[in-house]
Amino acid sequence: MTTASEKSVRLAAFTEWASEHITGDEKGEAQIFLDRLFQAFGWKGLKEAGAKCEVRVKNTNGGTSFADLVWKPVVLIEMKKRGTSLSKHYSQAFRYWMRLVPNRPRYAILCNFDEFQVYDFETQLDTPVDTVKLSELSAKYGPLNFMFPGDIAPIFGNHQESVTRGAADKLAACFNSLTKRGIERPLAQRFVLQMLMALFSEHIGLLDKYLVTSILDDCKKPQDTHDLLGGLFEAMNARNGVRGGRFKGVPYFNGGLFAEPARIELVTRELNLLKEAAKFNWSKVRPEIFGTIFEHSLGKEERHATGAHFTNAVDIMKVIGPTIVAPWSALIESAKTLGELKRLLARIESFTVLDPACGSGNFLYLAYRELKRLEARIYERMAMEYKSVDPRQRPFGFVSARNFFGMDINPFAVEIAKVTMMLAHKLSIDELHINELALPLDNLDTNFRASDALINADGSRAAWFKADVIIGNPPFLGSKLLKPKHGADYVKLLRRAYPEVPGMADFCVYWFRRAHDELKPCTPIDPLAGRAGLVGTQNIRNNASRIGGMDHIVATGTIVDAVDNQPWSGEANVHVSIANWVKSKDKKLVPDYCRLWFKVDPAPGAKKRPRGTGAAAKQYELDMREVPYINSALSDKTDVSAALPLECNTMPQRCFNGQMLGHKAFLLSESQRSAIVSKDKRSSKIIHPYLNGVSALTNTVLNRYVLDFESMDQLQAATYQGAFNWVKTHVLPDRMKKAQKGKDKDGNLRPHHKAFLAKWWQLSFGRPEMLSVVKPLPRYLACAYVTKRPIFMFVSSGVRPSNLIQVFGFDDDYSFGVLQSNIHWLWFITKCGKLTERFRYSAESVFDTFPWPQSPASGDVKAVAEAARQLRAVREVALKNMKGGLRALYRTMELPGKNPLRDAQANLDAAVLCAFGFSPKRDILQQLLELNGDIADQINLGHPVTAPGIPAGYPNAAALVTKDCLGS
Repeated sequence: MTTASEKSVRLAAFTEWASEHITGDEKGEAQIFLDRLFQAFGWKGLKEAGAKCEVRVKNTNGGTSFADLVWKPVVLIEMKKRGTSLSKHYSQAFRYWMRLVPNRPRYAILCNFDEFQVYDFETQLDTPVDTVKLSELSAKYGPLNFMFPGDIAPIFGNHQESVTRGAADKLAACFNSLTKRGIERPLAQRFVLQMLMALFSEHIGLLDKYLVTSILDDCKKPQDTHDLLGGLFEAMNARNGVRGGRFKGVPYFNGGLFAEPARIELVTRELNLLKEAAKFNWSKVRPEIFGTIFEHSLGKEERHATGAHFTNAVDIMKVIGPTIVAPWSALIESAKTLGELKRLLARIESFTVLDPACGSGNFLYLAYRELKRLEARIYERMAMEYKSVDPRQRPFGFVSARNFFGMDINPFAVEIAKVTMMLAHKLSIDELHINELALPLDNLDTNFRASDALINADGSRAAWFKADVIIGNPPFLGSKLLKPKHGADYVKLLRRAYPEVPGMADFCVYWFRRAHDELKPCTPIDPLAGRAGLVGTQNIRNNASRIGGMDHIVATGTIVDAVDNQPWSGEANVHVSIANWVKSKDKKLVPDYCRLWFKVDPAPGAKKRPRGTGAAAKQYELDMREVPYINSALSDKTDVSAALPLECNTMPQRCFNGQMLGHKAFLLSESQRSAIVSKDKRSSKIIHPYLNGVSALTNTVLNRYVLDFESMDQLQAATYQGAFNWVKTHVLPDRMKKAQKGKDKDGNLRPHHKAFLAKWWQLSFGRPEMLSVVKPLPRYLACAYVTKRPIFMFVSSGVRPSNLIQVFGFDDDYSFGVLQSNIHWLWFITKCGKLTERFRYSAESVFDTFPWPQSPASGDVKAVAEAARQLRAVREVALKNMKGGLRALYRTMELPGKNPLRDAQANLDAAVLCAFGFSPKRDILQQLLELNGDIADQINLGHPVTAPGIPAGYPNAAALVTKDCLGS
């Protein structure tokens, strides 16, 4: 292992060499400089380390650029000539970084031969996490630790996330202490927010440096904090200033945040927490993430914000970039006259932004920052290109926090959002060096509203602020969780207020629908308005959620930029979709191409990415393709949302969800089953092997059993004495208890509790309709209900499936082949329900609409069946020596190289394609959609069609039914 002194010696030698031989010519010296840099960090050279120079990177405009050095998965390095201001080029590095997938580098470096600016875009978007001068490299190489061989974590001096977390923890702990000892919550909130502003202010020049720190040091007893801190807050609210004394010279902040100066006698622990908070450099605290981290710790004793996930700025920019920055930038850069620039300046002053689920204001903060940069760019162009313009003169007003509006159901989050936006103005002045007054702060009491954004208490629709654009990430909540989370009464009012949104739509869909309706149309007269960008659950592009939201949006609007699927960086553990759209169909108002972003899996065998710093977390990579359109399913592929349920697929029903037990005592272990049967052998008839989703994917032994009386009445069930006594002892008491606890306000049993109690010995949902189909068969088909790829298997009809199993009433190899084909898989992933990366097999949207081959030739049916048997034979052989079952086996298909399973699947796919009569050169989804429509038309005309399963009239159908199955 190389010692620290040896590292310093090598790096010092490199610095000396560079000083002697490098003049700073970007084109002529970059590669030799970088090669020597790698040598200094312990490599033989950059090529030996695996790095490449002049790497082609696609431009956002369709062209090609060249990155100076790419070392996957470690770092991207962009060189600029000596003397260049590197901060102006971070956006170029960020664009390159976004496109370097798969296996994107973790870090980026901008270098002008004299200093290295280090970026970690996953945690800090446009500010370096550290800057290292070449002359200091031998002593300060910690920020570049990732350049050494081995996974050595870097040590950053400007890692603002860690500073923010520490500061948030101290302030939140103080708040928790106040409320715990009985200080009224509104007073505690006012105190903490006023303290927050004061701490920021002494570090960003709104208050004298060390003023707050010295006040805290002078507080020796509780009365001091009441008088001194309270006095400071009062001075910050004095419109005409304080004429004398300790607070003379404290400027007026505003009458909103400080309208009621908070005076509290702090105990020693609380004072110490504030003193510790004051030690942080609050100029490094990031307002856009502070609120979320701060909220995470409120009211949670001893729970720190260390593990809290905030919404990453990179993710927020996936909304703000397309919805605000891109259209504004296009107009600013294309303006050809001073008059045009002046008109844009006048427009930006009145431009308004709404976040109807604003939380602590992180989306609005970044939107403000970007609008101020755009405003500065207008002034920059005016001053550079027109000598008549004095850059010091501001002929118009300016973008302020009053341009932004927010709503949220959490009152304290709204108050935090106000403070966040108040700070935004001063921080923009400092960043852009603009001539604006930082004080007084904008009073935002009329810009933010703490209320339900959807409905009022009386059930009427809540009013929204009028705005040019709408942004945000509304709550992630599936339709089935609405009642448990908000109550039946709320859901009833919600659905009555929004009858156009299907009842099975996810909660966020109401925001998408409402946002589109609230927008004024985008027009040639005002092309910057009528735009929106929202984050939603993956389900916004599927089924009822798509019908309620995106279908409505694309009817009168155009999606211009979308992310089809990515993990969310915020608190919710979900995969999300992001849609940015314009309320117009006018081709002149939308780009010539749309941008569709999609998640990229790591390259097989890719080198592990270096460890990051902080808690940024759910690592993934997105790539983008430019497409002519994006449909309501957030895809550029054939939109199959118009596919119709087919009567031949539903009558008779062949696809079912498995049994939902309703009580854990219905599920037995091997020993419990044996104990019951040993006392009553007859009970063995109603105790069955049980298959759950894990068993289906991993081929584990069926060692659990379900006790199922099916639809027997109580007297019939009682004849199975052992089993009946078991449920009487272990199920009945719980169901009685729950029924009593679940009584409504009038003392009546709720309907579902009443139904379960009436048949307490039966499973909650025993699926008698499913059993009527599968029990007569020797075996049935099954796959996991939640899966990324349906892996089908035959199961003995004596085995009962759980609700995590999707059941298909077929026992033949031909049906197995059709369902296991890639054609069916493509239909599944396009039509299924999604929340995270896990896809859900929905009978209604997938199976009921999936068209089967129509009148296939007998030879084609036989070929599919034979290919299906061969596929299962390959699986069976491979599984004998493979741990992890079918799931592990199918994952091998993602790896390069020859694979017998992949070959068998290809043979099956070819046979199924022939059975369908499809052309491999045409879009499969389009052919399936056309076939779906043809079958629906034939049914409506009363003509015969080929239903799922073995085609009617196939000779010797029995030969297609073999015997292999799980549980036989």
